[in-house]
Amino acid sequence: MAEIQDWQLAAPNVNMKPGTARMNRLTLRFADAGLEQAFAEEQARKSLRPIRIALVCAGAGMIAVWPAIIQIAPSIHEYMPRLVALVLVTLGSCYALTHTQVFLRRHQWTMLALAYVMSVGVVGAARAYPPQLLEASGFFLMAMHLFSIYGVFRLRFPAAVAGGWISMAMYLALLSALGLLPERSVFRHAEALLAANLWGMLICYQMDLAVRRAFLAMRDVAVEHQRAERLLLNILPAELAQELSATGSARPARHESVSIVFTDFSGFTQAASSMPAEQVVAELNEIFAAFDDITDACGVEKIKTIGDAYMAAAGLPKPCADHAQRCVRAGLGMIDYLEKRNRTGAFKWSLRVGVHSGPVVAGVVGKRKYAFDIWGDTVNVASRMESSGEVGRVNISARTHDLVRAEFACEYRGKVDAKGKGQIDMYFVAGRLCSSSASH
Repeated sequence: MAEIQDWQLAAPNVNMKPGTARMNRLTLRFADAGLEQAFAEEQARKSLRPIRIALVCAGAGMIAVWPAIIQIAPSIHEYMPRLVALVLVTLGSCYALTHTQVFLRRHQWTMLALAYVMSVGVVGAARAYPPQLLEASGFFLMAMHLFSIYGVFRLRFPAAVAGGWISMAMYLALLSALGLLPERSVFRHAEALLAANLWGMLICYQMDLAVRRAFLAMRDVAVEHQRAERLLLNILPAELAQELSATGSARPARHESVSIVFTDFSGFTQAASSMPAEQVVAELNEIFAAFDDITDACGVEKIKTIGDAYMAAAGLPKPCADHAQRCVRAGLGMIDYLEKRNRTGAFKWSLRVGVHSGPVVAGVVGKRKYAFDIWGDTVNVASRMESSGEVGRVNISARTHDLVRAEFACEYRGKVDAKGKGQIDMYFVAGRLCSSSASH
């Protein structure tokens, strides 16, 4: 899960308002400025490799055609080394620039500047052509450069159009100003380059449109993935959710020292029978949602609810030394919440809380509907702590008491008979000790 996938390069805002993905059909820009910025940043990153490859190929191609250029125009033999050196230095500088943050932030402007520099280079190369060859087919090199602007430079459509037409104007203006093109040839070159520009625009438009649609599709995939992750995190602890997403399974584990907090409402069956079903569900949902917030704040992992019972644990899946203290804090917080709620609520809820500490086995069960659960005698004893307790009090075992007595004042109840477990030493938590209250 730690590996960054393609769909994560431009992490979308899942709360984005409808309509933000609309595009201007002329410029292909997204209506939402944030979405356009995310697209630009992603394309700059994805363009690095192709641009670097293109720069290397251009340098290698320049060296490869060196002999051919000299055969076509022997008069430039003595100037060719300097021309090749200039081209290679320019390409090398651009290659080095692709490794900087400036390139990522100013990708479009950088590539446009390179296009204009290369346009001047094309004019310089055209000057070495024999006059007849320049008039007849000198535009071919410029046409190839225009196609590279629309295809290789990875410019977005508006920038590519600007680059293509300005480069064409530069070529014609410079050759005319230098007296290298007769008036009759200017129109022939202009017609050829006009056709190259129009073809390039058509190709670039379709490419940019396809890339933007692919970006939106990947954004939708990312939205769904984030929703699925959030749902999984609502079912499983974060560590197990990551393992399940990465491997497709989550291994069971034995935890030697954890604490479990159980809660149950006294008189729930009678109360539920006297209230409409919708009200029962609404009340439980509100209370359990508050319990979720309390356990989160205390660092306790919710395990499940069973009817009106709530079960949570600390010390798993990630071990911690203060698991018992966390569960006692959570239990006291739940009781305090209900006492405040009962002051204004129409129905007065009565809650029992029990805590026990010990070893458990934890794992994910189920094939279609995953569920995280824990097993072991510790779970059974924790349940007996709750059922053997009293309303409005946190009842803990002797083992839990040994772990929390430095922080909480407790009242020894003696040996209390627990169903199926015999007599067990139990304690009521009276509250925090003064020294621990100050430290917390």
